[in-house]
Amino acid sequence: MKAFLILMALLSRITPARASRMALSMMTTPRVAAVRRDSNPALRDAGEFMPVGTRARCWVRPGGPRRALFVHGWSGDVSQFHALLETVDPSDWTCFVLEMPGHGVVADGPSNVGEFITTVRAALEQMGEPVDLVVGHSMGASALAFVLAERPEIPQAVLISAPTDFRAVVGRMASFLRFGARARQGLLDAMADRVGIGYEVLDIARRGRGIESEVLVIHDTLDREVPFSDALRLHQALPHASLFQTQGLGHRRLLEASQVHAAIEAFVQPAAAVRVSA
Repeated sequence: MKAFLILMALLSRITPARASRMALSMMTTPRVAAVRRDSNPALRDAGEFMPVGTRARCWVRPGGPRRALFVHGWSGDVSQFHALLETVDPSDWTCFVLEMPGHGVVADGPSNVGEFITTVRAALEQMGEPVDLVVGHSMGASALAFVLAERPEIPQAVLISAPTDFRAVVGRMASFLRFGARARQGLLDAMADRVGIGYEVLDIARRGRGIESEVLVIHDTLDREVPFSDALRLHQALPHASLFQTQGLGHRRLLEASQVHAAIEAFVQPAAAVRVSA
């Protein structure tokens, strides 16, 4: 790794355009281990899957009348929701678990946050109404937040470990690779072109001001991949939000934590009580 970083740092100064292209390829190629449906007990009995566009699909676990969409993050997969789905009462909920482009059993090319956003839109359109709850992790949470600003009819959302500033995300990669100024700017420009959405528009916290849903923001204070400051920024921007923080669970392990599951259950239950009494 040290030798690779030295090489990238040198390339960024000798041939910044080439270094930027290499970094762009790294950042848009998911690193996903082969995941099979049978490896996920929570989805093993799913009655069907729903194609979403040409490169994505939703695993559907049929159940009760309330409907929830789960969206994994970058280089994640549907199995990450196994522990959480085990806590969801199938007599109450029908669960849709979205598998993003490039994140299936067979690698099928690159992806990016722009494609995550369009895939979330497509999945919600195919699900139809009502959608009672959306749950996202990492980039999946960011994509959900972006789309929620367009979907005021969705009453509740859980956003876990969500990056809010994608200029900073790209900047962190440039710093990790020890890029010079020209290569750093080249990577920023190339990513914006690839995503098709400017960084100002992709500002998830700013976009969040238009979200009417009740939102539970969950983040670990020691997350090394997405700074906790992103959660604070998002929480402050959202009109109807609460913040649940963990410590020491990092970016992914909090998906399996019982205290996180309990926080989500407590967040969702009041809406159920209101619906029953209405």
